[in-house]
Order: sequence, then C-alpha cells, then structure tokens
Amino acid sequence: MRRLENHPGYFGFVADPVYLQKKLEDHRSFSMAMFSLFACMGTTLWIWDYVTDPAGARNTIGLRLFFLVFFAISFAFKHVRNRRLLAFISMGSTLLAEVIFVEILNRLNTGMTYGIGEFMFFMFMPLVLFQGFSLRLNLSYTFIAAATPHLLAAVDFAHNFQQSHYAVLIWPAAVMTMLVQFAFALNYLRRHESESALELASNTDPMTGVSNRRHFMPLLQREIIRNHRLGRRVSLLMLDIDHFKKINDTYGHPTGDLVICMLASICRKASREIDTVARLGGEEFAILLPETDIQQALVVAERVRSAVEGASVISLSGKELHFTVSIGIAEQPPEDKSEENLIGRADTALYQAKTSGRNRVVSNLQT
Repeated sequence: MRRLENHPGYFGFVADPVYLQKKLEDHRSFSMAMFSLFACMGTTLWIWDYVTDPAGARNTIGLRLFFLVFFAISFAFKHVRNRRLLAFISMGSTLLAEVIFVEILNRLNTGMTYGIGEFMFFMFMPLVLFQGFSLRLNLSYTFIAAATPHLLAAVDFAHNFQQSHYAVLIWPAAVMTMLVQFAFALNYLRRHESESALELASNTDPMTGVSNRRHFMPLLQREIIRNHRLGRRVSLLMLDIDHFKKINDTYGHPTGDLVICMLASICRKASREIDTVARLGGEEFAILLPETDIQQALVVAERVRSAVEGASVISLSGKELHFTVSIGIAEQPPEDKSEENLIGRADTALYQAKTSGRNRVVSNLQT
C-alpha cells in the first residue's frame, strides 16, 4: 500500500478528480439527508424568534422560509453530477444563509445578544454537510463562515454586533472544527486505501499481477457495449502456451509458473494503456483491445508471439527453457453485443492455431 502522503488525494489538498468524485459518491446520500434536516431546522427556528421577540418575529417569517432552499440543494445532490458545480451551489447557499441569519438577528430586539450562540450551527455544518468535498474546500468554508459576521459588522450590516463575545465563542469552535475535519479526512483516506487494496486483490491474478477472470468478464461486456454505442471496433486475443503440460512434467510446476509469469510480462509490454491483459485460468490468457480492428489486432498478436518465441526462462534446475504461444483473434461485429460470441470466435481461432501447428496467430476471418 502506498504511503498516505503519496496518495493523489492526500487530505484532499491535491486534487485527484477520481478520488474526490468517489468521496462525493460515498457521502451523497448522507449529505442529502443532512441538507433536508437543516432545511427543517432553519425554518422551524422561527419559534425561537417568536419566543425572543413576538413582535419582531413577524418580520422574520419570510427570511426563515429561505432555509427551505436547502431542500432544493438536497435535490441537487441527487441529480447534479458535476462536483464543482455542486460544491459552489451548496457552499454558496450556506454562506448566504449565514448572511440572512444576521439580518434575522437585526430584526429581533436583543437578537444579537441572545442569538450569537446560533452561529455555532454554521461551524457545525461542514462536519455533516460537506464531507463529500475536499478537505481544502471544507477548511476554506469554515474560515469564511467564521469571519463573515466580523465582515458584516465592519460594513455596519450586523447592528450592535458584539465582536469580542463572538470571537471568544466562535474561533475556538472553528479551530476545533478544522481539527475534526482533518481527522475525518484522514479516516476516509485510510478507508479508501483499504477498499482500493481489497478491490485490487479481488480483481488481480496473484501470481502474474494481471486481471483475473472475475474482473475481466464484466469489463469485456462493458467495453463491447461502449464501443457499440460509439460505433468503434473492439478485438480480443486468446492465448495459450504450447505444450504447457509437457513443460510442467519435464521441469516441474514451479518452472511452469515462471513461464506463465513471463508470458504475462510480455503481454503487458506489448499492450497499450487502454488494453486489458487477463489470465483466464491455467496457461490461458486474453488481451482486450478497445478501438482496435482485426488488422491492428494481428499486429499486436504477432508482436506478442515473436517476443515469446525469442524469450527464455531459466528453470529451477538452471536449464534454459524456450516456449511458444498460439493466439486466436476475433473482432466484434458492429451488430453483435454478446461477449460470449466474441470469446467463442476467438476460441475457435485459437483452436485452429493449435491444430495447424502451434506458435502461430490465426484470426476468426481465417477459420
């Protein structure tokens, strides 16, 4: 496992979009529920207005109804997929809610005296509303939210605002909130690392480090559907080590494992970043080639075949071992979306390569 400080999303300061999007998806439902809760809380706190100043409360009803906008933000969390836009909407509206709260206190007799403690809610908000966003954004919000009443008082928007009392109450809470945010971010990062490691282990062949069948089959289906939708080609290579049983019988299974690992290494080197190499079982491998037609796939297959033919493995007894591989190729027809059919055509081509002399490449167009 990589060290945490080398992780592309370490504490959310280094913006890795994949990591941050995953964080948002993990917290999306919780944020929806919390925004709905704050919508109810911000509106029903009009009761506090009425208890504090029954006459002044008549002038705060409309402002309290603004907090119902949090229901709309909850709706946005469900439907908006753009992470930056969602952060702008949710945090911008929350800061606006703080400004409106200041105006509510302005309209209540002694509101700035009895309502100053309610600013604590705005320190509490990032802990429950914004955990799906980066730590940097959370810390920025906390600082801005804590400083906003000071700025409003400086421009005479917050009447009779008690700067010192507010500072003594809020800034220690803001610092504590930031420390808790660090703890939450570190906890999520460690959980993300553990889940990623488990997912990698479950999707990877432990001996060769390439994909296993469990990971490869759904990936093949998704890639076929994607290329069909985009009108692009996709090809599949099926590979099988020639006379592999004889290698095991002659040199032993540990040497056979070295041969399998050598083939996996050659396949990875011959493939592009967008290709997927998988060990399907035993000595059988597959290479998925997205956006590749049969002619391009033949070039890749021949590159793998010749590299295997020129490679060697030193057995545990110290003997040099050469081996070969047979390869079958198939291209998915544009009208076909079945991964079983693609595998079947590649398997048929592989069988033809084996029965016609081995150490060769055969495409389904040649069978």
